[in-house]
Amino acid sequence: MSRFVNIIACVLVCALSFTNAQAQQKKRVNEDIFKELAKKDGKGVVTIQQNPKMNMLINKKIKENSAKTNITYSGYRIQAFMDNNQKKSKDAAEAREKKLKDKYPDLTTYVTFSSPFWKLRVGDFRTHADALVMVKRISTDFPELSTELLIVKDEEAQDVTLENK
Repeated sequence: MSRFVNIIACVLVCALSFTNAQAQQKKRVNEDIFKELAKKDGKGVVTIQQNPKMNMLINKKIKENSAKTNITYSGYRIQAFMDNNQKKSKDAAEAREKKLKDKYPDLTTYVTFSSPFWKLRVGDFRTHADALVMVKRISTDFPELSTELLIVKDEEAQDVTLENK
């Protein structure tokens, strides 16, 4: 029994020191990562020899990522248009986008080109069921689109409800 207590105590000590290390690391997020690596803590010395532009690029990327406010997740969108007619597809996708935005101004729309297709996808839905509800609403309001509406999985759906907080 005492061996079990010792193991639990060791696990708790490790967990506490891990959370303390994470808290200290979060405080140093704004520091230059290369300056941090070059500090002489302990017995070793780290010397970094590289192009100074690399420091600028990495620090720029760190700042961009820390400033991100949108949250992405794997979710669903409704594909409302897809065509590969190179002369007319882009205009047709944008016309359909305008048509849907007039009826549903809060619905997010994405007109994309993925060779050779122009696509219009709408919405950011967490579940297939949420997307299905919207498909039924669009089909009711625009019966001519009902045969083209398709629910697709998207790896970069955005949670706009969390962005505004």
